[in-house]
Amino acid sequence: MSSESTIWFINGASRGIGFAVVEKLLATNPSVFVYAGARDPIKASALQQAALKYPGKIAIVKYIAGDVDGNKDIAKVIQEKHSRVDVVLGTAGCGSYLGPAADTPPEVVRTHFETNVIGNLVVFQAMLPLLKASKNPKFIPLSSIGGSLTAFTISMPLGMTAYAMSKAALNVLARRIHFENEWIVCFPLSPGAVETDMAASHREMDNSGVLETLEEQSPEKCATLLVKIVDECTREKDGGEFIDIDGSKISW
Repeated sequence: MSSESTIWFINGASRGIGFAVVEKLLATNPSVFVYAGARDPIKASALQQAALKYPGKIAIVKYIAGDVDGNKDIAKVIQEKHSRVDVVLGTAGCGSYLGPAADTPPEVVRTHFETNVIGNLVVFQAMLPLLKASKNPKFIPLSSIGGSLTAFTISMPLGMTAYAMSKAALNVLARRIHFENEWIVCFPLSPGAVETDMAASHREMDNSGVLETLEEQSPEKCATLLVKIVDECTREKDGGEFIDIDGSKISW
């Protein structure tokens, strides 16, 4: 293994999948440094404890989805300390509403797009010079099978109109980044059903009963699978594809 650290930036890192990935990396990878993005770093107690447990391996930075200047500030911090970033993992996401197209308020769609689409666009643009400085750059936003136009979820009565619209748009963004930048590994990754606060709120809002039947995996198990995919992914094998947490390809 190379003695050179692998530099990660993970947004949405204070809880759920994001924090599970941070914890997994710090506990198992001796040559890693993680920039963990959180809306309020001071209140991100789990990250603060991780920083005490793994000194010199993590920096907690303030991240707000879609904040252009804030994302540029994060990039400056990374530039000053490491001059590059090897992996950008976008776990920050919004899933605050369930309802069919007929009932979905436009402002709800705007909110979902701000976090799930524009947030990833802004962080990609801010991290672009740092990614170019990496020998093996990877930009991987978390999507959802709900964003597929052809997979089985499209016909389910889940009312995920706003969420699915934003994830489909995110898939387009990731695919465009792949085709426009031949030097990077980029693809949307679906983590599947995971025991998170968002999943719990979706179950509460779901009137169809479908979500109650889904078997959810723990964030820790998801993180193990996710880190393996990121470690082993290549542009030739995965670039521009829609990848499931088991490594298979999802139809667009």
